Amino acid sequence: MKEKKAAGKGQEKTGSKRKLSVTRTQWLQYGLAVLLVFFLAFILEYLCQMPVLRSDNRGVLKVPMEMVAADGFERTEEGFLLTEDRGTLSIGLDGIYVDRFIYHFDYDHLLNAKVYVCFYNAYGEADPDQDMILEDRNARRLETSSLKIGKNVDSIVLAVERPALGEEGTRAEAAEMPLTITGFEVADVPEINLYRLGSFLVILGLAAYFWFCRGYLGKHLEAAFLAVCLSVGTLTICALPAGKVGFDEETHLYRAMGIASFPHGMNINQPVFSQMIADLDSWPENQPGSYMEQTALREYLDEMGDYRTGTIHLEPIIPAGTIPAYLGQALVLKLCKGFHVPWGYMLMLGRFGNLLVYAALMYLAIKKTPVGKAVMLVIGLMPTSMFLACTYSYDPWVTGWIYLGTACLLKEVLTPEEKITWKSYLQIMACFLLGCAPKAVYAPMVLIALLLPAKKFRERKERYLMRAGICLLLAGLLASFILPVLIAPSQTGDIRGGATSEAGQMSYVLGHLPGYLQVLSTSIIRSMPQMLFGRDIFSVQGHLADSPFTWLSMGLALYVVVTDTKATSPETLKAGQKLWIFLMLGGSVLLIWTSMYIAYTVPGSLTIAGVQGRYHLPILYLFYMLFNSRMIIARTKNMWYHTGVSAVSAGLLLATFWVTVLLPMCM
Repeated sequence: MKEKKAAGKGQEKTGSKRKLSVTRTQWLQYGLAVLLVFFLAFILEYLCQMPVLRSDNRGVLKVPMEMVAADGFERTEEGFLLTEDRGTLSIGLDGIYVDRFIYHFDYDHLLNAKVYVCFYNAYGEADPDQDMILEDRNARRLETSSLKIGKNVDSIVLAVERPALGEEGTRAEAAEMPLTITGFEVADVPEINLYRLGSFLVILGLAAYFWFCRGYLGKHLEAAFLAVCLSVGTLTICALPAGKVGFDEETHLYRAMGIASFPHGMNINQPVFSQMIADLDSWPENQPGSYMEQTALREYLDEMGDYRTGTIHLEPIIPAGTIPAYLGQALVLKLCKGFHVPWGYMLMLGRFGNLLVYAALMYLAIKKTPVGKAVMLVIGLMPTSMFLACTYSYDPWVTGWIYLGTACLLKEVLTPEEKITWKSYLQIMACFLLGCAPKAVYAPMVLIALLLPAKKFRERKERYLMRAGICLLLAGLLASFILPVLIAPSQTGDIRGGATSEAGQMSYVLGHLPGYLQVLSTSIIRSMPQMLFGRDIFSVQGHLADSPFTWLSMGLALYVVVTDTKATSPETLKAGQKLWIFLMLGGSVLLIWTSMYIAYTVPGSLTIAGVQGRYHLPILYLFYMLFNSRMIIARTKNMWYHTGVSAVSAGLLLATFWVTVLLPMCM
C-alpha cells in the first residue's frame, strides 16, 4: 500500500511538473510573440522610411522666393499677398524627391486651396498626364499646411480662389480678409510616425492574439470583441484630430463638460468654448491633414485653452434622461481637470470614457446572450458603431445598455423551464431604462419582455406584478417623450433644422393624419434598406469619409446572420415570438421617424429630414435575429468560426481606419 501511495505521489509530482512545463512553454511562446510583433512593426516602419532615407536632398529645404512664379499674388516683405479673385504660385523642382511639401500662411479664416503636383514618370521625364490635384482644406487656427507627396516632382502649383475660401454663409467675409503665403519648404526628414507604427503594432498584435488564443476565443467570443474594440478604438482616438469630427460632437462635449464641472459650472475661455458650439475654430470640414498639422493644432489648444479660470461662465442645462449616458466621458474629463491636463490632450482623453463604457457593455452583452454572439460582435465592430464609441456621443451608451438588456431577456425567454428571479427581472428593467432614457423612441422594445411565458413565473401574483412593471416602464418612457410635445410644443423645433417648429408640425400631423401616414410609410419604405443593411448603418463616420468597404460589411453581416446558429440555450425564437419582436421593433422605427419629422423637418414637408442609420443600431441585433434560423447549420468548429469572424471584423475596421484616418490625417 505504501509503495502504491508513493507511486501515486510520484505520478502526481510528475503530472504537476508536466503541467508546469507546458505553462512555462506557453508563456515563453507568448513572450516571443510579443517581441516578434514589436520587431516586425519597427521593421515595417523602417521600410516605410526607405524612400526618404535614400533621398539626395535629406533635410528641410526652404524654397527661395525668387524661385516662385506668382500670378494674382503681389510680392511683399511678408510673402505673397493675394490681390486677385484667383491666384497661383508655381515652383519648379526639377525632379527632386519630395517627401513632404509645406507652405506657411497668414489668414484668419478657413483656407481652401488646391495643390497641383506634376510628377516624373518611369523614364525620369515630366509627365502632365500624371498630375495629382490635392484638395487642401486648412483649419482656421493653423498657419502651416503639410502635404504628403512621396515622389520625384517636376513642379508644384498652389492655387487659391476667393469664392472657394471659407464655407457657405461665411464666404463673403472670408473673401475680404487678407491672405498672405509666407513661405515654402520641401522636407525629406526621416522620422518615426507613431500613428503608423501603432497601426502595425495593432495589426500584428491582433493577428498573434487570434492565432495563439483561438481555442479560448472559440468559447469566449466576448474576449475577441474586447481585444479588437480596445486596441483599434485606442488607435483611432489617438489618431483623430482634437476637434469636432463626430455627429453633433460639440453638443455632447458641452454636456459632458457640464457634468464634469458640476455643481459650480464651467469657467472657460473662447478657444475652449469654440469646441462646444458650431464655430469656425472647430469647423469639421477643415481638419488637420497630416502628422505635423495635428501636432500644431493640439499645441495651439494646449497653449490657448483655459477650462479652469476663463471669463466665460456656463452652467449647462442637460436633459435629465441623458445625464447617465455622459458619466463615462464626464468622469475622464473630471480627472483631467483635477490633474490640469492641457486642453488639447483633454479633448482626446475624454473620448476614452465613451470607448471604455461601450467596450464593457458590449462585452457583457455578447457574453450573456444565448444566441447570435457573432451577430452582435459584427454589429458592435462595424465602422459606424466604433466611430461613435471613439467620439463624444451618447449613442454607444444607448446601444450597449439595450443590447445587454436584450441579451438578459433572451436568456430568460429561451429557457422557459427555469423560473425568472426578481434579480434577473430587475436587471432587464434597469438595462432598458438606462438604454431608453436618453432616447425614449426605443421604448416599445420594453414590451418584448411580455414574451416571458406564464410558466416562467413562480406564482400568478408575481406574473401580474412583473408585467405591470413592464407596462409602467413603457408608459413612463413614452410620457417623457410624447407629453412635452403634446402639452407644450416648441415653436422652433430643433435649432439645427432651419425653419422647424414642433407646434406647426404637430398641427399638420394631427390635422391631416392620413396624409402624414402616407408621408411616413413612403419615407420608411424608400430608406430602410440602407438604414438596416447598407452604407447608412455600416459605413458612415460623422464628418470623416465613409468607409469604402460597405459591400464587405454587408457580406459579413449576411454571413453571420445565416451561419451563426449555435446557441447556449435549448430553445430558439418561434414564429409567434419573432412576429411580436418585429412589431415592437416597428414601433420603435415609427417613433424614430416621427420624432425627426416633428423636431427636424420643416412643417408641411412631404419628406422626413434628419433620420440617420445610426438611430437604428439599437434595434439592429434583434432585427437580424428575426432572420436567423437553424435550418442552415455551420459545421465549422467554434474555434475557427469565432476566430475567423473576429479576424474579418478586425481587418475591416483596420482597413477603414487606414483609409479614412491614417492616410488623410496622420501622414
